[in-house]
Amino acid sequence: MIRSWNRPAVSQLAFVLLLGVCAAMILRPAELFPALDVVPIYESLIVAALACGVAGLKRHFQWRNLTQQPAMLCVVGVLIAIALSHLQRFYLHGVKEGSIDFLKVLLLFGLVVSQTDTVYRLKSLLAVIAVTATITVTMCVLDFYELADFEFITHISDFDGMTDANALRRVSRMRGTGIFQDPNDLSLLIIFSGVIWASVLWDRSLGPLRFVSLAPLALLMTGLFCTKSRGGLMAAAGAFLAIVICRYGRKVAIVAGLMCLSVLPFIGGRQTGIGLSEGGTGHERITLWREGLAALRSPWALFGIGQGMYVDWAGLVAHNSFVHAYVELGLFGGTLFLGCFFFPALSLFRLRNLRHEFQHPEMSRLYPFVVAMLVGWTLGLQSLSRAYVVSTYLMLGTQVAFANLAGLHLQPRRLLATWDRGHLVRLAACSAIVFLGFNVFVLVAARI
Repeated sequence: MIRSWNRPAVSQLAFVLLLGVCAAMILRPAELFPALDVVPIYESLIVAALACGVAGLKRHFQWRNLTQQPAMLCVVGVLIAIALSHLQRFYLHGVKEGSIDFLKVLLLFGLVVSQTDTVYRLKSLLAVIAVTATITVTMCVLDFYELADFEFITHISDFDGMTDANALRRVSRMRGTGIFQDPNDLSLLIIFSGVIWASVLWDRSLGPLRFVSLAPLALLMTGLFCTKSRGGLMAAAGAFLAIVICRYGRKVAIVAGLMCLSVLPFIGGRQTGIGLSEGGTGHERITLWREGLAALRSPWALFGIGQGMYVDWAGLVAHNSFVHAYVELGLFGGTLFLGCFFFPALSLFRLRNLRHEFQHPEMSRLYPFVVAMLVGWTLGLQSLSRAYVVSTYLMLGTQVAFANLAGLHLQPRRLLATWDRGHLVRLAACSAIVFLGFNVFVLVAARI
């Protein structure tokens, strides 16, 4: 393996700039310091990173390399699906705007995959995400509890059932900044960074120093409860159980799951009020799914109703990224979006019994936490429409990078998944099951 200090200077600079891009995306320096508002910090960093990392990008986007990274090929496919979803209606403005917007996301995703090509770089990227996210969440928590006043952070009041006097009950929910202004988006950032800090806590090579991570973990947990996000709580539980099952096995995971369920009554409030009864948010979202999926019983089944058109069709977004992708991009694009998660999950599944073959001990140690990142984000997307946003593809980029590194550090080296007929059949079968599952769930849940 090539040590980072022996790498060409331009490659090192590209990776440092990528770290700056991620930090700027999460911290939003122009909001922290209004004087910087006139400086295009994020845009300048990503353009510079692309310029320095263009060689790696070209290599990874070659067809031969794409077929060896099927998740990356699926992301490219989503871009094509966005264009086709508008082109079938001859909506050329939508083709232009949708393609350009997602191309920016694709380029950042490509940078993450191409530049995160050593274990050291992967750990550095995760460290930057965890630290900057913790700083952001700290400011949000301080503002939420009125211990500080940050003008660029505002919180929302949301519906939380009815009082005994039959009046609306409302609850304050913590928001973040930038692309994490929605409490549910912020909860995903909290869980992702929390898993990274958990990996530090379980790193025995750090000795007593690893217990320093307990402070940010406690703060992030506080932030999660302040978001009052049901999807966030479900995602956090899934990520926690993923770590437990990977490290200690199914029996311990079952016990841990039962313990989590026993704690729910003590949490109470909006965050644990998950129900499908009429009038609740759960039932409203089922209705949105039903109306969206009904659109696919039409000539738009293959390529969808058009990217960004769900609101026009159903009045609101789907609040489920997979349903959203199926409806807007059709069976073609929805399957490719699912593939962005299917192939990393398949790679991690195949690694479950191969961890003893890793030639780098950190790969084996990080495995449970990478699984938890994927599980947590995937569960979080069940209540969010974030099929095209940069945060989702930042997470997916770390997954693809880990899968690439895993193949390199196995003995003998091997590919964990490829773009071939066998894998395409598996993806198509999985997509059919997922799509059918959503339809059956909607039919049953809508009658409750």
